[in-house]
Amino acid sequence: MDTILWLTPDFTQTERIVHGLIFLLNISLLFAARPLLALIEIDETRTSPVRIFRAVNIVILVLHVLDLTLLKVSSDYENAFIKLGLSLAAVYTALYGYNLLCFLSRKRFGNEKVIDDKKVYIDTYSTRLVDLLCLSFIIIFTIYALIKIWGADSMLETTGIFGIVAAFLAFTSASWAPDIISGLIVLNTRILQDGDVVVVDGYPDEYVISKVTLIYIVLYDIRNNHRTLIRNSQFIKSKIDNLSRIASTDGIRQALRYNIGYPQIDGKTIEERSEQLQHYRNRIERIFRQANEQCSKNTSLNLNVDAPFECALTLAGDYALEYTVWFYLGRLPNTKITATIRRHLMGTIYSVNEAVFSAAEIEGISLSTPQLNNIQIAKDL
Repeated sequence: MDTILWLTPDFTQTERIVHGLIFLLNISLLFAARPLLALIEIDETRTSPVRIFRAVNIVILVLHVLDLTLLKVSSDYENAFIKLGLSLAAVYTALYGYNLLCFLSRKRFGNEKVIDDKKVYIDTYSTRLVDLLCLSFIIIFTIYALIKIWGADSMLETTGIFGIVAAFLAFTSASWAPDIISGLIVLNTRILQDGDVVVVDGYPDEYVISKVTLIYIVLYDIRNNHRTLIRNSQFIKSKIDNLSRIASTDGIRQALRYNIGYPQIDGKTIEERSEQLQHYRNRIERIFRQANEQCSKNTSLNLNVDAPFECALTLAGDYALEYTVWFYLGRLPNTKITATIRRHLMGTIYSVNEAVFSAAEIEGISLSTPQLNNIQIAKDL
């Protein structure tokens, strides 16, 4: 005990208790980092937030020890290290407090949704407004705390730090304000939520929404299996098709188009030609009917078996007849796993395409587009 008192400066009993409590609190936070971060739903597989939290605690602890050491050896020392440590603590407390308040606002005002068999709370228009208010309050409180820690009370004047911050926000509003407003519009529509599968106009791939933040939206590319980031203002300018929110109970309507050669009609009478044409139509209808029956038996496909295939002649081109077959997919699962969505969406479409090809080959009709060549024989001069 005497050794500890000799290493510490000449503190009063109250000052020793305060410094001891600071040490105890810092060490407690070092061991309680993981459960504290679990309160704000940090992914358990991500270890970087826990490491950062513990690293900050260690830095503050080292700064505290350095501060006590310099106080012991120099009477002119002005507590720079402990102020730096308190500044780090204030900033990190503000970040943690903001994330905790955002999590509580999602639980109170957000929408509850089951994604990957896990109940989560997603942002809404109300939660985002609460988050903005909390962010403004925490920023002001943190700046005030830093000013008080460093004893720079003169910065609280009208021409001080708050005036500078206000001017900075005013001059930079054109960069961040449109994204925040666009993000609020996205949330207010209530047709775009985390886990929804969307198609953005101008982009050929399908995406699943991973997260809607204040400034940007994180998307998972279903086909290429990579992450995509797009600003809120850019995202909302495009036409967005939400495949997870169907307009009818029939499901998601998909279409496949096939070019089939013209029939060989060589009947001499109208009755013969009509009979040959009807025979050709029957063969086409059998192709899609057999494909429908084959796909309906496959329970692994995400098809609405109560809605049969629809087919029609959609174009009579120069080289072939274009037939279109429409079918309905069932609801997509609430998941952010791209492989699961790829199996339900692309896998079903590709299986239908293969079933049509198989039925066409069995029927003896080729799906290859015929090419007509005009050959002229030059006459000798």
